[in-house]
Order: sequence, then C-alpha cells, then structure tokens
Amino acid sequence: MYGFWAETRCPECRADCAEVPWGLCLLCLRVFCSRHLIVRKGVATCSGCLARRESLESGSSISTSDEERLVKLLGKDAVATRRHDLEDIIVEAAARIRLFANDLSDYHQRVVDDVQQSLHDSFIDTTWPRCPWHPNHPLWFSDGWWRCERAEKSVAPLGALPSTVK
Repeated sequence: MYGFWAETRCPECRADCAEVPWGLCLLCLRVFCSRHLIVRKGVATCSGCLARRESLESGSSISTSDEERLVKLLGKDAVATRRHDLEDIIVEAAARIRLFANDLSDYHQRVVDDVQQSLHDSFIDTTWPRCPWHPNHPLWFSDGWWRCERAEKSVAPLGALPSTVK
C-alpha cells in the first residue's frame, strides 16, 4: 500500500491498520486498531484519553441528565416522524458534542443540527423532519422549536413533533 496507510500502525499493538478494523480516538485523533479503542455511546476513545474523557464529562456544565433528556426528546421526534432507526445516531451525537459543549441551548442546537445533517448528507432522508406544509423541504430547529422557514411558522417544540409530520 501507498500513502497514509503504508505507515499507519496501532500505537498499542503495532497492527497494520490497513489490514485490521480501525478507528480514531476522538480526543487525541490517533488511529488505533479496534481492539484498542473504548467505544461508549458510539464515541471512540483510546485508553490513554479515557481519564480525560471522564474528566470532560464530569466537569461539563452539560449534565448526564441533560444529555439523557435531549436524547429522549429528539428520539420522540424521530419516532413521531417514523424514523425508528435514529437512536444510535442521536446517542452518539449527544455524547460526542457534550464533550465540547458549555451552554445547554447551544448543546441542543448542535446535537439536533448534527443528527439532521447526518441524515441529509448520507441521503438517508434529505427532508427530515418533513415540513407539514411543504413536503419537499425539512423543518429547521432553532430556539427550541421545529420551524418552517418558508412559512415562518413554528411547528412544535423539541420532543413534540406531531406524528403527521413525516
């Protein structure tokens, strides 16, 4: 192999990451084979960064209950819009973004935006959540509400999308 993969080895066991499953530690951004990453809530961390992750989580102004509440609310919107496949995406985004968030409303905005952008970018659902008045575009989240920007109307607060919105 040539380029990046020719010299990328797991720092723990020296396995060639071109030949084994691998991932990045979110905190140090080093490549590790999958055996040497600790994945919790979908977020990978190496053993050397685990204490830092725990410190970021415990010292964050965003509490575990804040994270769990956001996951529950966004999950309710996913289920209401017949997206039963978003739980892992929501849990991962909430855990990852919490490590770098300081403000609760900004945290909510960033997690919702991240989940929605993930669905749009991967073409899983480019109109999620679909506007009830204009089904060819999504609602957008701002200030705690799902809104139709075209009609300049609020549809529902986070966690309260009606099941008619697809």
